[in-house]
Amino acid sequence: MRHELRCHSPWLRALALTVISALGIVAIVGSGGGSIGGIPPYTGPGAGSQPTPRVTVVVEPAYVTALVGTLVTFTAEVPNADSSITYQWARSFDGGKSFVDIAGATGRSYSLNGVTLGDDAAVFRVRVKASSSLYGSPIALVHLAVSAWQGVVFEDGDFPLENWIASTKTDEGAPSIAHSEERITSGGNPGAFRQMFVQVISQAGGVFHASQSVAYDPASAGQIYVIDYEEDCMIIQRGTTMVSTTSRLMIEQAGRRYVPSGLRLGERSGFDSCASTSWSLMQRSSLGSQDFTLFDGPACGAGESCPDFSATGQPIRFGYIRSSSGGPGASITHGIDNWKVTVWRR
Repeated sequence: MRHELRCHSPWLRALALTVISALGIVAIVGSGGGSIGGIPPYTGPGAGSQPTPRVTVVVEPAYVTALVGTLVTFTAEVPNADSSITYQWARSFDGGKSFVDIAGATGRSYSLNGVTLGDDAAVFRVRVKASSSLYGSPIALVHLAVSAWQGVVFEDGDFPLENWIASTKTDEGAPSIAHSEERITSGGNPGAFRQMFVQVISQAGGVFHASQSVAYDPASAGQIYVIDYEEDCMIIQRGTTMVSTTSRLMIEQAGRRYVPSGLRLGERSGFDSCASTSWSLMQRSSLGSQDFTLFDGPACGAGESCPDFSATGQPIRFGYIRSSSGGPGASITHGIDNWKVTVWRR
């Protein structure tokens, strides 16, 4: 394919001006236009216009867990879509290394009617193409995990104070984090919710909130395959300085605390940011043991599974961790509702 470079764009013309200036060639351009070295200015189509925007696509969540036999639907979101967007879904059978287009799967959504264990660990891709008002052909990925066992659900939408215990973690030598918690009977999503106040410190750290009534024992209940997590989060009041807060699932096992690690392939950045002043859903799905990192507690020994999701693993407790950062003296009050953990088994 032959490519021709033509100066039909204002930004290319600006680049030419920069190059000419660097070479020491003098160009005089008046306020109403002008020329470069005698070359008439470009006045054709697109002159003075902005660059054509690039189309974008996301599929959320990028990781989905499902029970054998259930219907699963993936939906692509194109924030700057127009009427001429087209879609093509494809499937990978080798972990995302290569993809095969799915015949007829050309809509915004794609469904699997009754997933099987053969669909476990499948990766799906959607590619979108835009009309002339947008450019690009981006893709988004979805990862599917399938379990033959019904998920074991732990949840709390009422938050009795006696069901939760809060503790802090800071860098060595850093001051402790001042915090307080209370149950608010109304204003949740809906009903009661858990309200938390934190006095922010400059060092890294967070407040652990561990459920006292929620535990899973792999030895008696079965090996864990993956874990799904979701919560509703809201910022209630910020101090006078800029403050940010993140929230993640926390698991406790054998005196150690773990949190999910960073972004996985296909996930959006800011997935754990609690920034809205109205209730918003935060979730992560299909978290395997490899997706957790040690946050607090003794280091893991050589050959030790950390965390251990096997049938010989010790009991696991669940909770969440809120980490806040900001300027000296900053504080923040935030809330949580509809906390939910789903354990999927092998």
